[in-house]
Amino acid sequence: MSNKGTWIFGTVAAVLLVGLASPAFAQTAAAARDWGPLIAKIFLGLGLSLALSGSAMGLSVSFSALLGGGTENFYKLIPVALMPGSQGIYGIVVFFTNLDKIDSDPYTVAGRGAIAGLVLWSSAWYQGIVNAAGIRSCLEGRNTMANALVSGAMPETYAVFGLVMTFIIK
Repeated sequence: MSNKGTWIFGTVAAVLLVGLASPAFAQTAAAARDWGPLIAKIFLGLGLSLALSGSAMGLSVSFSALLGGGTENFYKLIPVALMPGSQGIYGIVVFFTNLDKIDSDPYTVAGRGAIAGLVLWSSAWYQGIVNAAGIRSCLEGRNTMANALVSGAMPETYAVFGLVMTFIIK
């Protein structure tokens, strides 16, 4: 595992360990005598966290490429660099549309959070990489902005599929 992968895995493991050991989670499960709402809250929160962190990673990769191009191309290529930010918005949509269903259908909500988190995290990260390549290609004069936008839209398609799946799952 790479050094970056070790840090990501360690951070996720630490967050889960601290979250599961906190008194608030223990009281919620003990008072309800049902693990469903607790599991739904964990997975829904984890899904939102993964979507937001994936967007942050994708934006940092694409903006790093954009900043390498100098000030004359910054505003021309900024739409390409901003594309990975939409997955964070999708994560927020999934979170708020499922908040009221935690008590009535907790395991479906947990599945929706897990699906959204994994799909949105990975698509945002890789979309940032694809957009960085498109920005670099535009800066070198080998590509048009339209090609960079189309190639950046392909990972976005799978983020939209993941979002749609959270509404289809019953």
